[in-house]
Amino acid sequence: MRRSRCSAAGLLALALVATAAFSHASLAQQAPAQPAPAAPRAAAPAGNAPQSTTATYQDWIVRCETRAEGPKVCEIAQGIQAQGQQGLVAQIALGRLSKTDPYHLVIQLPAGVWLPTGVSLQFEDKTAPIALPFTRCLQVCIADLELKPDQINVLKARTARAQIAFEDGARNKVQLPISFNGFAAALEASQKD
Repeated sequence: MRRSRCSAAGLLALALVATAAFSHASLAQQAPAQPAPAAPRAAAPAGNAPQSTTATYQDWIVRCETRAEGPKVCEIAQGIQAQGQQGLVAQIALGRLSKTDPYHLVIQLPAGVWLPTGVSLQFEDKTAPIALPFTRCLQVCIADLELKPDQINVLKARTARAQIAFEDGARNKVQLPISFNGFAAALEASQKD
């Protein structure tokens, strides 16, 4: 049980760090190019700095980080932006800390959601929804669920869109579309060493 909590906490930390990096990267793409600094900065020692990579597989991003003291950790993620609004409204991420750990599905939503109903990943066909409980809310609310192998297989086989469904603080039902284009390829890429 303790290992599961540590794994979930580690995955969550990676998801939150990656969210900040993802948000920063999307803002950087929208900003005009800035001139390069006049003097180069000294590079950090390679042995102490984490190695981070990202790759895009259609609608999914694979983010990996290698630290000197541990194995490479990868997750796949998709950010959801509401029409007419800047910034992400939600983010969904799937990953695990090592090949022997279970996968965790993490959905990040803005604060102010109705907590008792949780959040679910709903499918347009007759596939059973995947319900996630909210585990914490600070500046954002996090729902986290350890997935079973059959749930992973259901997600890998998806080609149709799905919905992230939850209730806002006023108990209004909210559904955010999510694409599974590139999901299987991104998941496979995240498993490589």
